[in-house]
Amino acid sequence: MKRTYSLPTFEGLLFPGVIAALFVILLAVPSLLIFSEKGPGAAHAPIIAALAAGLIVGALAQKTRLCTVGGIRDLILFKDWHLISGFIAILAAALIGSIILGQFKLGFAAQPIAHTDGLWNFLGMALAGFGSVLLGGCPLRQLILASEGNIDSVITIMGLTFGAAFAHNFKLASSANGPTPNGQIAVVLGFIVVFAIAYFNIEKSADLKMKEDVQIEA
Repeated sequence: MKRTYSLPTFEGLLFPGVIAALFVILLAVPSLLIFSEKGPGAAHAPIIAALAAGLIVGALAQKTRLCTVGGIRDLILFKDWHLISGFIAILAAALIGSIILGQFKLGFAAQPIAHTDGLWNFLGMALAGFGSVLLGGCPLRQLILASEGNIDSVITIMGLTFGAAFAHNFKLASSANGPTPNGQIAVVLGFIVVFAIAYFNIEKSADLKMKEDVQIEA
């Protein structure tokens, strides 16, 4: 995708400021916010524990530039294990923690909110991965960049948030019962959109490089 540009400090502080304001509202006047009463949206850790964990993980992710998509990219293109090592460490920690707590279950069966339709599991994650490649980073990396003041990443996080709400309210989201027809249609349409974005950006990039080569020769 296109390169990013430096923006005024105010724009960089806008997203962190909104998040801080929402957190203050959560603590001071929670009645102003609407919460899920059932399902995965209603399950969350205590506020202070969630904040502490988020700050610690966020600081580590920001410091190490952790990104699953970037790690796979660097490993394939440059044989660089730096970013992918963090992803491997997360998998190892989650595996060890699940085994210690007696919650390890191999495969999709009996996993929370998971279904066993391998095809649509693969297609859904392939679409998420393709979109992340076009964005230049996985959802975690986009969240970190948004907190650093990257407006492109802020728009991405807003899209993910509203997309999740749309999927759950209009029966696109999968459940333990399997993928929904609306969700399958959405995945197919999603592939069409990301392929179109990739194609037209490749065309523009090729045209731009051709113009630059002509100018250099001139």
